[in-house]
Amino acid sequence: MKSILILLTLILMAGCTTVRYNGTDTLIEKIDYPEVGKVVTVYIGDHMVQKGTITEENVLLVHKTIDGALYDIPAKKYPQVGYDEKQDFYSAVGVIKGGLSDPIQALALNKEEGAELCVISVFGGKACYKGEYERKKQLSEKGNSFQQTLIYSGRVGDKINISYREFSNNTARPAFNNDVEYDLSFSSTIGYKGALIEVIKADNSSITYKLIRNFP
Repeated sequence: MKSILILLTLILMAGCTTVRYNGTDTLIEKIDYPEVGKVVTVYIGDHMVQKGTITEENVLLVHKTIDGALYDIPAKKYPQVGYDEKQDFYSAVGVIKGGLSDPIQALALNKEEGAELCVISVFGGKACYKGEYERKKQLSEKGNSFQQTLIYSGRVGDKINISYREFSNNTARPAFNNDVEYDLSFSSTIGYKGALIEVIKADNSSITYKLIRNFP
């Protein structure tokens, strides 16, 4: 019975699919928060000012492991490696092949909703399965994401504490981080690395302010 099942599956795999390794569509989003001149209230630990770019890429998130006759597709994220007019191709790292199955090359998914997820062999054959999956975007590990941010850290007496943080590809850059203290009895206008803020009200739980100028 098992041999018949494998034979039938091999018949279904007839045809040849050429996997394209032309990368992924990327989305570059610019961050410039808040709007200059707008009065904003944030709380301790919140971002007061943000400036930079985020680069996102496509991934396939399989929610539930697909137990196929020839291949098992574990529940995990699979980065996109390419695409053509009809389908998207994803990395197959982590996919498990059966003992009599051909070596794995990639995963393929037609662009229409509800398409079956296919395992592409090194010979261009495919085995397709229904499954629970989702196309998503995530921060690109290869992109040029960079952010500067000021974070509110609270008030003691007349002094407020602001933390400066830099992130590159969602990873903090400790060498560029700094914690700064400002005396509001001296001035209600504070600045750091070109960003300028007018403090309207601040206590040990929140701060209300207006952005005069963001990071250059």
